[in-house]
Amino acid sequence: MATESLVEKQGEKKISWEAFVKQDVLNFLMQHNLQSITVDDGAGKKAVIKHTSKGDFSVQITSNEIL
Repeated sequence: MATESLVEKQGEKKISWEAFVKQDVLNFLMQHNLQSITVDDGAGKKAVIKHTSKGDFSVQITSNEIL
């Protein structure tokens, strides 16, 4: 199982980067009562989620592409 990635497990569909950030990462942030979290896929995509003072969550997703 150590060689399997998150999206290669049998029976699971690959989800988009945006869906992963807005679901799994956001849920992790809320479950652990964190103020902010930054994730980077190592291939140019980055996301920052912050808990605002109003109680909302701000999600910023960026990507860099080499043309």
